[in-house]
Amino acid sequence: MQEECCCVMIVSTNNKVIDFIKTFLPQNKFYPVIVSANAAEARRTLRRTPIDIVIIDTPLPDEFGTKLAEDMSKECAVAVIVKPELVERTVYKLEPHGVITLSKMLQRSIFQQTLLILASSVSKMKKLWRDNSELKLKLRDLKLITYAKSLLITEKGMTEDEAHRYIEKTAMDKGMKKSDAVKIIIDELSNK
Repeated sequence: MQEECCCVMIVSTNNKVIDFIKTFLPQNKFYPVIVSANAAEARRTLRRTPIDIVIIDTPLPDEFGTKLAEDMSKECAVAVIVKPELVERTVYKLEPHGVITLSKMLQRSIFQQTLLILASSVSKMKKLWRDNSELKLKLRDLKLITYAKSLLITEKGMTEDEAHRYIEKTAMDKGMKKSDAVKIIIDELSNK
């Protein structure tokens, strides 16, 4: 199975920091990499582009960056980079939002591990979103089947077993999924 790429946004005005971060972002795992120079630009980018990971190098020209981190943590995995003397205070503020706080006195190995953790978190969240969507579809289909059965019972006087077999036979005879067959049955019985 091919590994999914994570779209990364770096929010910074410091080219050295941007270049440092990019050295840890191989294109086979992190692509595309978008750079925003301030919080306003980052917010605009997030509205039009799905972003997986955001790395914020504080302070930003238009705000410090913690509010941006809070806001973006609702949709992305986020890490903020702050001066060493601000780490504890920033951790206290952002940890409840799931934001990782890193010191500007950063070791390369810690930064690399942090990126791998963020990428792993994104991958797990994407899987949960897919699973959640599949479960919603199954639940919707189950509700439709239940409704179709109740219509067959009340409108055609069938038992639950007869209604179940009727739905399965209709799906087989028409060569379609049960969920599609029940929509036809519901339309037919609802229009009476």
